[in-house]
Amino acid sequence: MISYIGGKSRMAKWICKYIPDNIETYVEIFGGAFWVYVKGDIHEKPQLKEVVYNDKNRFMSNLFKCMIDCTYFSTRLSSKPSQNKETFDKFQKELSIVDPNFDMPNHSLAIKYAYLATQVFSGSKILESKFIDLKGKYGSKYDALINRLNKPDIQKRLSKITEVENREYHEIINIYDSPTTFFYVDPPYYKKEKYYSGKGFSTGDHQILCEMLGTIDGLFALSYYEFDKLSEWLPKDDFNWVEKEFSKAAGASKGKKQNKGTELLIMNYDI
Repeated sequence: MISYIGGKSRMAKWICKYIPDNIETYVEIFGGAFWVYVKGDIHEKPQLKEVVYNDKNRFMSNLFKCMIDCTYFSTRLSSKPSQNKETFDKFQKELSIVDPNFDMPNHSLAIKYAYLATQVFSGSKILESKFIDLKGKYGSKYDALINRLNKPDIQKRLSKITEVENREYHEIINIYDSPTTFFYVDPPYYKKEKYYSGKGFSTGDHQILCEMLGTIDGLFALSYYEFDKLSEWLPKDDFNWVEKEFSKAAGASKGKKQNKGTELLIMNYDI
């Protein structure tokens, strides 16, 4: 829904074509910007009963909890200027001292966080990043969010979210695992964890996560870039690996050739 580090906007439809139809519960363990769900057709799966968003970043979880009621939230967003450094600095200062265990939903905090997230580069470390002045040369991402929330197809998707969680990855797996559950898993990039908002996911957590996924009753699709240990934790003989080359959004700029990256999807079911 917004720019966020590691977001899967460009590859969401490719990922969605591998998601089976016969699932009852769809869970994103590292929800982030929720692009795979928002840009795909998951909401139309014939047996779907539950849609679960989870993120360790409580500000993101709160944002999605507020965005379920798209019309009300977009109206609230519209009361703020689309690009203003003074507003940005004020909101950033206010959010930096918020009780980390604030109650959800909190629309005031969600508006402020959405404002910050749409004014920084690639949604990285939103509470620490600097304001990017577009100088009127480019469309405002804040306005783009408001416009997105006013689209009927987006409203339909978000209205089907049944639960918004703010838990650790292992808690979510234990709570929602079942033979009819599908987990889409998009953890922080290996050895790049420091670039993400929030604390608590370490290099060692990658191994724990992979080992947990290898034993679940449900289905999973795991997004990664390949690294040395991955084939030890999720062997290619036991899991389905598929790859696709994508342009990296972070490298986008006018007149400049974009860098390419190979996206890896690992699944525990036949495709």
